[in-house]
Amino acid sequence: MKCRLLRDYAYFYIIIPHFADIACMKRATIILLAIVASLSYSCRKSKTGSEKDPGSVIATETVVEISGPQVLLIYPGPKQADSLKKIIGAEAFYRISDQNGSHFNELRNNLDGTGITTTVSESTRFRFIADDGAITVTDLSRLGSPWQVLIFTGNGTPTLAAPEDAIMQSRLLFGLPEKDRSHTSLKPNKKPVKSKLSTFRHADVTKDTLPAPTAPLVRETTLRLVLPPGTEPPSNRNETSGFRVVTSYISPVHRFRLEFENDIFSNTDRYYTNGVMLGYTAPGLINLPVNRLMLPPGHNSIVHASLSLHHAMFTPFTTKNPPLLDGDRPYASTLFLRYSQTSECAEEGIILTSAIEAGVIGDAALGRYFQKSVHATVPTNDEPLGWETQIQNDVVLSYYANISKLLMQRRNAEVFATASAKAGTLHTYAALGMDAIAGEFTSGLTPVPYSYSELNQKPVKWQYGIRGGLEFRIIGYDASLQGGITNKQNIYTLNAEEIERLVAALHLGIFARYRKLGIQVSQNYLSREIREGRQHFWGQVGLDYTW
Repeated sequence: MKCRLLRDYAYFYIIIPHFADIACMKRATIILLAIVASLSYSCRKSKTGSEKDPGSVIATETVVEISGPQVLLIYPGPKQADSLKKIIGAEAFYRISDQNGSHFNELRNNLDGTGITTTVSESTRFRFIADDGAITVTDLSRLGSPWQVLIFTGNGTPTLAAPEDAIMQSRLLFGLPEKDRSHTSLKPNKKPVKSKLSTFRHADVTKDTLPAPTAPLVRETTLRLVLPPGTEPPSNRNETSGFRVVTSYISPVHRFRLEFENDIFSNTDRYYTNGVMLGYTAPGLINLPVNRLMLPPGHNSIVHASLSLHHAMFTPFTTKNPPLLDGDRPYASTLFLRYSQTSECAEEGIILTSAIEAGVIGDAALGRYFQKSVHATVPTNDEPLGWETQIQNDVVLSYYANISKLLMQRRNAEVFATASAKAGTLHTYAALGMDAIAGEFTSGLTPVPYSYSELNQKPVKWQYGIRGGLEFRIIGYDASLQGGITNKQNIYTLNAEEIERLVAALHLGIFARYRKLGIQVSQNYLSREIREGRQHFWGQVGLDYTW
């Protein structure tokens, strides 16, 4: 602007001398041309410098044009929402969002049947065109609260109202009679408190400055959206239909896993002597009817579902001699199918797992057949003696739940606190522990993306590191020691007083992954399970393929 004014002044200066003194024209022209040239050079230099300064470039948001009577319900956009979540926390953000959503829902109910359009928007800039052609441009970006209502009658200028005041304002502006709401909403237990959020600047919003939630004016309805691969979710926190929408994604990951456990890695052949697990993870498993028995996933989480087959064998302290049937572990084997669901909520740092197991314990699990077959193929192995005294056939039916809370996260390390419980005919226990991982790896907490396609990213080329954990269990019941719940026709079992009620479990291992293929090797420790028993070690080797 400065350069333009100077140029105009120079032009004006040229014209005036023309009428004042023709003889001075040549000298004035030379001087003024010099001035113009120097000013033009100065302006070009200043403009070039401003283009290089990124701080002077302001991104402009699209202006939404509005004409005709309308009521605009303004929600925070994705960037505003993310910013607020970081400042006040996810729970406080959704609490306020639900509170304002209830005000919006009641406003819709009041305007229903009046012919007045209600529109949802995440924009902050609007251009209103009145019936007489008057134009009003509004910018809401500097308001403290992103939840606002703009009421436009089609004449004059729009009126800005807080969500809790929008019903009264719309009645006054549109001249509407008061609507009987006794059949459309719940009466609050006490008078709603006016939100103070609109008086704050965005940068000043903290957990302590937020208003307490008011009583909801409508019943909250939560929709759990099951999004199969290839489909897109609705827009962020879309409540146009009067419902609260919580987005949880079904992971598109497919995984095949094989784990083998044996105490031969510790040069022993006793207690928990062998175990095999074959598992499969796929998004389609989430649709199995048994999924209804799983714990509901957290809000805005990534959900995995798996199906796995487990086999385990247990023997006394030695298999070379007939069992003493006194103060020692009985022979036992188990075979069961397990369905599990895991949800990862990166915002809360929580991994929630639930599972149901169904199968058999006893000779039907084929433990005697497998161990005798393996020993017979190795000439140096003795035939295991005493399998005829094993725990008799009985049903296995158990339910398992585990919650892991992120305690510490760094670029190359994560630490979780864990709590778990299992109740059923095979095992009943409760446990507390900690898990840790360090190295180059993909985090166990997957953030919710803006689009489903972001979950289909190519795997990292190399992952490697160490993984370990410690757990303390309080034992309630163990069918591999005490026999099944329904079948009491056992040759030998342990009494309740012979069992250790508090046991410790430890695992430590290494892992490596190249793109889709992974391997892990670990060593496991278990303190003594029976009062006259000993501690036990066994090793584990696992392979998995992911696509």
